Amino acid sequence: MSRTIPMLFQERHVDVLVDRFVALKNSYDALGQTPDAGELKTLRQNGACVLLQAPTGIGKTLMACEFLARFSPHDQILWFWFAPFTGVLSQSKASLKRQAPSLPLLDIDTDRQVEKLTPGSVFVLSWQTVAARSRESRIVRQTGDVGLAVDDLIVEARHAGFRIGVVVDEAHHGFVRATEAGKFFANVLAPDYVLLMTATPRDEDAVRFASQTGYRIGGPTEWASVARSEGVDAQLLKKSVKAARFIAQNQDDAQLLAFEEVALSEAAVMHREIKKTLIGLGIGLVPLMLVQVPNGGEMLEKAKSYLINKLRFPESAVRSHTSDEPDPNLSALADDPQVEVILFKMAIATGFDAPRAFTLAALRGARDANFGVQVVGRIMRVHRLLQGRVNELPPLLHYGYVFLANGEAQEGLLHAAAQINQMPGQLASASPATVVTIIGGQSTVQVAKPGQTLSLLPSHAPHGPGTAGGVGQVAELLRAGEGAPEALPGTVEPSRPTSGGQVALFQFLTAPAGTGTGGQESDTSADGLSHGYSEESALITAFKLDAQASGFSYVLKDSSPRSLVTEVLPPLPEDFERRIAHHIDFARVLGDRLKVRSRLTERTTDVFVTTALADRDIWATVSASAIANKARQIAFQFDDVDRRELLRELRSRFREVLVSEGHEPPDDDEELTRQLELVLVRNDKLIRDAHKRLRAEQVSTLTVHLPPSVASSMPLASAARNVYGIFPEDLRPQELEFAEMLDTSAQVLWWHRNPVKKSSSVALFNWAEGQGFYPDFVVGVAERAEGDGVALSEVKGPHLQQYDKEKAGARHTTYGRVFMVGKTAAEGSFRLWRLVGERHDLVDDGPFEVQRMRYS
Repeated sequence: MSRTIPMLFQERHVDVLVDRFVALKNSYDALGQTPDAGELKTLRQNGACVLLQAPTGIGKTLMACEFLARFSPHDQILWFWFAPFTGVLSQSKASLKRQAPSLPLLDIDTDRQVEKLTPGSVFVLSWQTVAARSRESRIVRQTGDVGLAVDDLIVEARHAGFRIGVVVDEAHHGFVRATEAGKFFANVLAPDYVLLMTATPRDEDAVRFASQTGYRIGGPTEWASVARSEGVDAQLLKKSVKAARFIAQNQDDAQLLAFEEVALSEAAVMHREIKKTLIGLGIGLVPLMLVQVPNGGEMLEKAKSYLINKLRFPESAVRSHTSDEPDPNLSALADDPQVEVILFKMAIATGFDAPRAFTLAALRGARDANFGVQVVGRIMRVHRLLQGRVNELPPLLHYGYVFLANGEAQEGLLHAAAQINQMPGQLASASPATVVTIIGGQSTVQVAKPGQTLSLLPSHAPHGPGTAGGVGQVAELLRAGEGAPEALPGTVEPSRPTSGGQVALFQFLTAPAGTGTGGQESDTSADGLSHGYSEESALITAFKLDAQASGFSYVLKDSSPRSLVTEVLPPLPEDFERRIAHHIDFARVLGDRLKVRSRLTERTTDVFVTTALADRDIWATVSASAIANKARQIAFQFDDVDRRELLRELRSRFREVLVSEGHEPPDDDEELTRQLELVLVRNDKLIRDAHKRLRAEQVSTLTVHLPPSVASSMPLASAARNVYGIFPEDLRPQELEFAEMLDTSAQVLWWHRNPVKKSSSVALFNWAEGQGFYPDFVVGVAERAEGDGVALSEVKGPHLQQYDKEKAGARHTTYGRVFMVGKTAAEGSFRLWRLVGERHDLVDDGPFEVQRMRYS
């Protein structure tokens, strides 16, 4: 498979990661060739770790591979990539081969020799390989015929000039709490660069990690976080997940088993409905159904038998994978269209990539929120065949579907209530969710939207005769607003508004047992749920209708502006590379083309006798290969140019200037190129300044119009001064705090969350090399004279202020200065930041107050 081109939001996050680690590399270099051990340890432990927090399925692995490929040329690094389980090692290796083919992959079993190490080499392994009492761990940590012990290899690598880099995939699993892994990390690896990745970070884990290893990763405001909404907007993630939970009301084992069978049956109906929909659309994709069992052995075999014998799946279409009996071809199963169902225990919940999966039947309790997020994450990915066209597909395909049976007979209703009320929180960590609760013996189906109250036992009238609600009634109910959870058994009634904010889209669904469509025999229980093979289900019909519901819409307020002004940059002209070359003033720097030596100071001292230091100047010839590599880094720093064409135009322009200034140009191209490289390295801003000046000349302004409304799949908190009257769902913690400050200030007339790269976005292109910059907030400020009273603001956490400091000097053509706002730590008040001096130092410009936005 060819390399996947990162999406724009992934590019942004990768660029930030590279900038952070380049700054760290510069700090290491500043310590000198033989740094003080204490200072080096302090720098490592306080700056080496970056935690990448991103929802499952958003492309953490891709971003990590891209980061390794782009950062590795900056330093001489030996990488160790830790996968959560041995079962996903092949998946990690395949990702690196595809996304970072320039990085050599080494085998931890056979390649533990110093001579095999090259800059950027990567060992892919699991913690069990090096930090467990297994035979494999003992082998790789002992020197033998196949190579050095990994401990000794790391020591030798450092002696050879390597720094050690570590990537930990799914860092929450098997590492944070594993004592041996922590010791190996801190005492053997002692890494210089660390990227930790997880979908479920917790503050307490960060504290435990720091205590265990001495390495600090900070709190949430210092993490490199990717919002779930970015993945949904990019169509990498499904919009939401809808969950049905089946709970036994007593300790009758037969009743419990029945609910597990019902969960499997309902999941199978949904699976076949999705399969039929894809076939109808002519899409060559066979969906995958995942089944999680409480334990292996007998329970797994029972579930498998039920799927084959009762639910009529072909035996060849049902496969299993557990830690006791792992399938070595797990990744292949995920892509095999002949396989429609995979049963698993726990090993599949973390790090396993199954983009075909839409449906999950979980027959074990998911008490741990983190585990629940990981399980649900398996069905949140959007398959490649559907990416870029999700909005054109039927709403049914916009979601993932989870069917959960209560896996423990001893749970009483009180314990079950706690689990039910926890479930929206678990799913909300992965996505907004519709949660349906079905309680045995009462035939009750509840729906609660995220952020709204979910009651365990809805009040209702005594059971009496009634008829099943038709599709029309369900559709009418799905369109209803907020309402109380009261309804008669066997009926569907519209909700009535209440102040409690509870929504009951439908309370009870019943359907008489009967036959499915097409004359096929259908097993339907008295309460309307599928139990055995069925082609349709009242629950699945309700899910389909709920998927078609429009969600929540928020209209642009009458008092809000209808349009804003953005900067725009036209497409590159055909001769852009030639224009760059002609914007470079080579004439003033031609003398540097012959400076092949650099002056050094040699200092001599006696190590036994205290005497005066003896210094003398010496001249050293610069390395031709180092100059060439550096020159190419400088010339090829922009992605919007054709590298080969730019090099050709630079050589041509350089020769022209030599002739016009009365110099004899070299006879051969090789010498001409060498002189050009010397000039570029000794004047490293030549190309950057030309590129910036050329692009700045092309910047113009354009009026953009705000959308008349915005939609959300979940209810949003109200905001008094926001142009849509809400706090957007994609606000990070400090952004939300800043937005609340704007919303409560009498100096703010209105505020707007500025989206990135949308048709309504306010962008700046004049600030740096033509790169688009989209400030976080557009604010109408009372008594502001500049920009028709509009100000722009960018919120930066303490970990990003230095890496993105140039944005503090950005100015919009119409709106003027961008106000960079941030904190010096996770706590405390917001400060204003400003660039000063030729070095563009970022300085504290005092506490942020809204009235300061009146003046640029």
